[in-house]
Amino acid sequence: APSSTLTDRFPRFLELRSRVDAGDHLDGQEWRDIQVLYQLLWFDPLTIEENEGIYRLIRKGRSFSEEEKEILWSTTSTMFQNIPAAYQDLSHRGQVELSTSPFYHPILPLLIDGQVARESDPSILLSSHCFRHKDDAQTHIQRARDYSQAYWGETVHGMWPSEGSVSDEALSLMAENGVDWAMSGEEVLFHSLGYSPDRNEDGVVQNGERLYHPALFLTPGKRISVFFRDRFLSDLIGFSYQHYDAQQAVDDFIRRLQLLRSSLPVDSHPVVTVVLDGENSWEYYPDNGYHFLTRLYDAISQKPDIIPMTPSEYLKQFPDQPILTHVVAGSWIYGRLNTWIGHPEKNWAWDQLFRVRDLVDRKAIALSRELKEKVFDILYQSEGSDWFWWMGDDNPTPQKREFQEHFVSLLKRICDLIGEEFPRLEWPGR
Repeated sequence: APSSTLTDRFPRFLELRSRVDAGDHLDGQEWRDIQVLYQLLWFDPLTIEENEGIYRLIRKGRSFSEEEKEILWSTTSTMFQNIPAAYQDLSHRGQVELSTSPFYHPILPLLIDGQVARESDPSILLSSHCFRHKDDAQTHIQRARDYSQAYWGETVHGMWPSEGSVSDEALSLMAENGVDWAMSGEEVLFHSLGYSPDRNEDGVVQNGERLYHPALFLTPGKRISVFFRDRFLSDLIGFSYQHYDAQQAVDDFIRRLQLLRSSLPVDSHPVVTVVLDGENSWEYYPDNGYHFLTRLYDAISQKPDIIPMTPSEYLKQFPDQPILTHVVAGSWIYGRLNTWIGHPEKNWAWDQLFRVRDLVDRKAIALSRELKEKVFDILYQSEGSDWFWWMGDDNPTPQKREFQEHFVSLLKRICDLIGEEFPRLEWPGR
């Protein structure tokens, strides 16, 4: 619970956390208080106001019983169960558009061809073994679409590729598998266009018209539209406005949108794409961003020149888009893929995956259908982005070893199932 915005309201939690940090021994009652208070941190103000049981627990503040833990568990379970219906209701009313992401959250360009990382960073140091499994990337895309559409009971047209990571091949695969639109970071667009636009003191991109129109990427027989995130405006919401008074933040955001509109051609139909690192914003806002969001949508509804619109709505109303013949492979993190490849530890993980994937290819034909499905499902899990994210020194965490061990455990499980010895590689630096 890193946010003081959450924890400062709970003196008992702060007291117990400081004692844990000091190495003090806690008794059963104190640990139970930590369990309950940690969950209470995350409840939004509307739920607290509407749920008498949760309100009473917050007022009590300490000395919770096992029975009171059950109140917390029951309320939380009910909330979780109601989330899908809430999204479906919003979708049916046209207030949101549901999208999906590749199934086990892999970095698609790196699954298709690891060498593509050189497009955005020619100096990157890669392993001699290049992971190339386009079919795996296709499976992650198709599984995501199949699962999402079965779950929601409606066609899902869009995809946020994991970490906004795209390449020519990745976009082509998405298009071939029925994805109508995708999103990425502005840096990918600017790298692809070959220029670095300037922003003025208000954050307005100079000569940045291309950022505010989706690009049409064509692949044989298919097409996909790509929206590009405005990093400056997105990061204001993600990282800055938490420190503002809610109304001041809203006024500032609306002012910037209007300045941006005035900088663009009068006859254009610009769309501003705001993408947040969603789970990491609202815990730093008072009351989980309730006041900011409520006032923001109220302000937008009163501005006839600012129209909230889903991606598919925009594409239907404004089908003419500039064509982008090539994207420089990258992500929304500086327009590069270095967060997941290039460091000796990240390359070690790709080499481990490469060797096990090679063993699976050799043995697959001899496996039963049921065993083959099990093996490949574990393999796809091991291709997820977070194993590589936590390697190296760019995202330090005391849990690095746990991530490494979990990653290895997946690969070892595959080897056990196919009857092969795990080809363990020495950890770099030893």
